[in-house]
Amino acid sequence: MDRTSDSSGTCGDGRLAAFHRTVRLPTGLWNAAKARGQQDGKAVRWIIDDALDAELMSLIDSLRDLGLDGETKADKLVRIPLDDNVIARLNYGRRQTGLPAVQMLRLCLRRHVAR
Repeated sequence: MDRTSDSSGTCGDGRLAAFHRTVRLPTGLWNAAKARGQQDGKAVRWIIDDALDAELMSLIDSLRDLGLDGETKADKLVRIPLDDNVIARLNYGRRQTGLPAVQMLRLCLRRHVAR
């Protein structure tokens, strides 16, 4: 707990006390978030809060539409045939999106079998 919070973990004005975590963000995204904060006269903490309020639920809905169902079922460990061409295409998708290659495979399979 930092010095600006009381024993309940809140600040004097009722807000939750902030703590810091190190997160890897693209430089352009971080710069844009800071610029938005300066433009709106808000600290980055509030820009993050606003972003979650505005985007999180619709993003979750969109990702669920793509097949990301969260922790509803246990995964099955399976052996599947992968050649260098498959690996290269999955790695291309990984580099383009930032999603893990296995997640790209899951999404492609889910979309393909749903048709």
